[in-house]
Amino acid sequence: MAEVTLTDLIAWEPRLRPVGLGGVADESHSEAWAERELSWAVTMRATAPMLPAVRGGEIVLLPRRVLADAGIALPLLLRELSSHGIAAIVLDQMPTSPSPIPMLYAEAIPTDFEGELNRLLTERRSELYHAGTDLGRLLNNATTAGADLALVLGTASAFLNVPAAVVDPRGALLSATSNDAAPANARTLSSLNGLSRGWREDRYMTRLTSGESLWLGPIPKTRRALARLTAERVAVAAEAAIQRAAEARPRGPARASALNTLLIGPKSDAARVAATLAMPANGIYRVAMVSAEADPAAVQRTLAATGTIHEAGYIDRTATFVLELRPEAAGIASARSSTVRRREPAASRETSVKGWVALSSPVSGSAGLPAAAREARYVSALLSHGLIFGPVARFDLLSDLGPYSLFYRLWGTHDLPAFANETLGDLPARDRRGTLRKTLLAYLATGGSHVDAAARLGIHRNTLSYRLKQISTLTGREPTNPSTQLVFHLALLASTMPPAPEEAK
Repeated sequence: MAEVTLTDLIAWEPRLRPVGLGGVADESHSEAWAERELSWAVTMRATAPMLPAVRGGEIVLLPRRVLADAGIALPLLLRELSSHGIAAIVLDQMPTSPSPIPMLYAEAIPTDFEGELNRLLTERRSELYHAGTDLGRLLNNATTAGADLALVLGTASAFLNVPAAVVDPRGALLSATSNDAAPANARTLSSLNGLSRGWREDRYMTRLTSGESLWLGPIPKTRRALARLTAERVAVAAEAAIQRAAEARPRGPARASALNTLLIGPKSDAARVAATLAMPANGIYRVAMVSAEADPAAVQRTLAATGTIHEAGYIDRTATFVLELRPEAAGIASARSSTVRRREPAASRETSVKGWVALSSPVSGSAGLPAAAREARYVSALLSHGLIFGPVARFDLLSDLGPYSLFYRLWGTHDLPAFANETLGDLPARDRRGTLRKTLLAYLATGGSHVDAAARLGIHRNTLSYRLKQISTLTGREPTNPSTQLVFHLALLASTMPPAPEEAK
C-alpha cells in the first residue's frame, strides 16, 4: 500500500496543484493517477546528467529556466521520463500538449524547493509511522480487553478524528460512530469492481475477511494518508470483535429470551442489546404478535414474505416476533392473506374464524424496537378485546385502528379514564349490564337515526327514546344534540379500552 501518494502531497503542499491542458484543477483524488506512490523529489539540471539515478516514484521538478537552457522539447522529455516510472513532474509554466505522466503546477520553483519537499516527505512519513504504531497499541489493548465492535470503532475514530463504520454484506450497518460514517449505498460501493479496498470519494473502504466492510470517512484531504495506512489495523481489530461477538451470541431459546428483554426493557439499552444479537443498527423492523388460535405455519409463511423472522418469546402471553424487513418490503402492503379470514364487525361481534396478527408500524433502527413493541401490544390488546378486527391489524393503518389511533398516546395514563368518567357521569355505575351504553353506541354508530338504531338493537323506537332520556339524565348531556355526539362516542370507546400492561406504560 502506498505510503505517500500524489493526493497526499498536494493536500500538504499548497504550492502544488494538479494541472492539465484545461488549466489548474481544484481536485485530484478523482484522477486515475491520484494514488500514485511518491518516493522523493529531484530537480532536473540543464547539463548532463540531467537527473540522478531514479528508481521510480520520484517527483521531478522542471524549472522553466532549466528547460530553456537544455534546449529539449518538453513533449520529448516527458516521453523519456515516463519510461523511468516517474510519479509526476512539477512545472512552473502551463503545458501546451498532453503528457504521459501527471503534471503539477507551481507558480515558482525556487532552488531550495527540492529540499523543502524532501524534508516534508520525511517528516510526514515519520509522523505516519509513529501514529500507526500508537493506534496499533491502542487497538491491541482494546482487543486484549475483549472490546466489542462499537468500542473498537470508537477508539479508531477518536484517534484518527474521522468517523468509522462496519457494514455487513447486505449493506446493513453493524456499528458506526456517526450517522454519516458509511455512505447510503455502502453495499453497492463495497462490491464495486470487486476491490478489497480503495477510495469512494472522501471515504476509504476496506473489506474484512468475514465479508463485512470497514468504512472510514468522510476524511479531510490532509488526513487521507493516515486513514489509508491505518485502515488495515482497524480492520483486524474489528474482525476480532466481530468474531468474539459471534462466539458469545445467544442462540435458540436464549436468543429469543434476550430479544424479549430488548422489547420490554429500557429504551436506552435497545441498541446495545441489538448489537449483541447481530441486529443491524440501521435495519427496518416491525414487531408482530400472534394469537394462539392462528395457524402457526400459515402465519410463519406470511411473515417470512416480508423479511427475516426473529422469535422473541411471549409478551402479554402472546407469541411475539421481530420482523427484519427487506428494503423493498419496508412499507409492507397489508399482510392480509388466506392465513385467516378477515373478521368483519357485526352486531354480535362474533366470528366463526379465530386468530389474528398484530403489527407495529415499521421503525428504522434497532433502537426503535421497544417503541415498536409497545405499538404491537396496543394493537394486540384491541384485537384480543374485540375492539378492532383482524385477521391482521397494523398500527400504522388508520383503517385498521379507526378512532383508537387517537387513544394510543393516552394509553396507560389517567387522562383517558378521566375523560370517559367526566363525559359519561353516572352512566357506567347505573348501567351495570351495559344496556344503555350499548344503546347509545348503536345510536351514534347509525348517525343518530332512531329507525336504524332501533332496528340494529331489535327494539321498538319508543324504547329507544326512553333509553336516550335515561342517558341524558345520568350524564347531564343530551345524546340527540349533534354537538355532544362526538364527545359521547369517544368517551364510550375510551371506557372500553383495555388496561396497559405495566411495562408498556
